[in-house]
Amino acid sequence: MMPQRHYRHALAAQAYAMIASQVRKSVGPSPPPAPGPKGHRLHNLRQRTKNHSAFADELRREYGEVVSFELPSMKCCVVFDAELIREVLVTQQPYFRPWFPGDLTDDWKYGSITLHQGAEHRRRAEFMTSVFADDSAGAYAEIIAEKATALSERLSAGQTVDLVKEFERFSWDAIVEIVLGRGVELPRQLGEEALTLYKMYLVLDILRLPKLFKSLPLPTLRRGRKSVRLVDDAIYAAMQRARDSGYSGRDVVAQYVRATDLEGAAGGLDSDQAIRDELIQLLTGFTDAPTSALAFGVHYLARNPDVLLKVEREADAVLNGGSIEPADFDRLPYTSAVLDEVLRIDPPTAVMLPKEATEDRVLGGYLIPKGTLVHVAMRALHHRSEHWDRPSDFRPERWLENPRPPCPAHAYIPFGLGPHFCQGMDIARRLFVFAMATLANRLRLEPRFTDPPNRDDTAVGVVGLWTADVRERQDSSRLQAGEQHA
Repeated sequence: MMPQRHYRHALAAQAYAMIASQVRKSVGPSPPPAPGPKGHRLHNLRQRTKNHSAFADELRREYGEVVSFELPSMKCCVVFDAELIREVLVTQQPYFRPWFPGDLTDDWKYGSITLHQGAEHRRRAEFMTSVFADDSAGAYAEIIAEKATALSERLSAGQTVDLVKEFERFSWDAIVEIVLGRGVELPRQLGEEALTLYKMYLVLDILRLPKLFKSLPLPTLRRGRKSVRLVDDAIYAAMQRARDSGYSGRDVVAQYVRATDLEGAAGGLDSDQAIRDELIQLLTGFTDAPTSALAFGVHYLARNPDVLLKVEREADAVLNGGSIEPADFDRLPYTSAVLDEVLRIDPPTAVMLPKEATEDRVLGGYLIPKGTLVHVAMRALHHRSEHWDRPSDFRPERWLENPRPPCPAHAYIPFGLGPHFCQGMDIARRLFVFAMATLANRLRLEPRFTDPPNRDDTAVGVVGLWTADVRERQDSSRLQAGEQHA
């Protein structure tokens, strides 16, 4: 005879099985996992770091709109459909938090706006919106216009220059003064080495290498940590300057410090360390995207001389041989349309930095297990024929048509979508438009490569040498531009 306690356990198990069966009948079968290649973790990692865009396109061709794949010790999926992307970034956004390498918590103890969710993110976003409001944008636009003029004057006819380096320097110098204040200078190398450190953390985190490995005195890691300390010194010095009674600058650090000192918090940031964590992200993370847009912009203008001529014509009419002014931004609609088209065809990142599922979710009918890193295939989305007429054609005119391109707003997301959209979007647009118009007014840049710049497939932006010959615009091209404008 079965012991009484075993009998009770058997009855309980039977009852549980009956209840589970009824639940399954009422809610239906569990959703299946997303399709995708099984295993092949190292192969997937190689393909991802070699050409992230091509890797994503191959997954979509073989498996569909939601595809699962594995990296060493990581479960991932990539999403292609516009409506499902909106689910990740907007509708189900609270369950897909931004993912960053674990070791960055040592450098960003308080995090930054890009890492937070919910009420904390809203507080920071509202304050940052006020920082980039119109009165501040005017001061920031002045800095960008000055740096664009300096860029143009730095380039001389007959030179062969590395455009990636030149555009990095232009963007970095502008961002440093916008964030830390007028007259502040930091070598671009510090930002490069600090960002390289964070990118290496990302790769090491993907490989799940032990933390001990990340603490080894490797040259890249050592230089990166030293550069972070030097950038920190500049941030804290800017905070101190902002507290001087006679200082009236409108830079970002001053606005954070004033709000903290006078009101007790700035978007939830109530200490210098917390402000530092926010600002170092702006400094190190803001340069790559404008650099990428400018480099690809030169590439597409060189490949499309009719578009280049229109940019030159517009620059001639607005600048009239003089320096660019902040108010000129609204008078350069065609150059702005060139930016929109560059960001459509080749956004700064082909696949957005991932979001981590905080619990089991269903997406497109597939189960996305907790802990999965969800990637949004931005570049593939921008090339879908159901949203774009002749999607492979570089045609800035599409952005000036009335009505605008017949696609949902969430089919074009170069600055993100939902709560975590790019707060510095207006600054990024001015960086491109001011630099491109200023250069077009005097010079022609002729890339030495027919291929576009090399994308950084581990993060954002472009990498490597990408050179161009600098030519003075001839009188004939000015005359032609003027005649066409008339």
